[in-house]
Amino acid sequence: MTEAWEERQKARRVLEAAVAEAGGKPSQHVFALPVMRKAGVTNAEFRRAAGHLDEQGWIAEGAGEYETFVVTPEGVERITGERVEAPGAGKKEEPSDEDDEESSDEDDDEES
Repeated sequence: MTEAWEERQKARRVLEAAVAEAGGKPSQHVFALPVMRKAGVTNAEFRRAAGHLDEQGWIAEGAGEYETFVVTPEGVERITGERVEAPGAGKKEEPSDEDDEESSDEDDDEES
């Protein structure tokens, strides 16, 4: 086993633990200590893994050397295989032209 492979495996365990701590939901703040315990890594190993995960875009908003951070939708997808969106990231539905026509028809009825 190479050292790089071992580091990637630790990073994967950290990401798995972070997704579990976040309940599989993106943009949920998680704390480093429970993630480290679940992943079975030391503080230094966690920091290296978190830096790698951040570079990949799988975690974000790391505060205080990743004492707290969030798992991104891409990070959740990487572990679960399911595409997820961050809360509020979905497009708002735009009203269609039909809605405007119905409103103007109603207005016409009121004028009669």
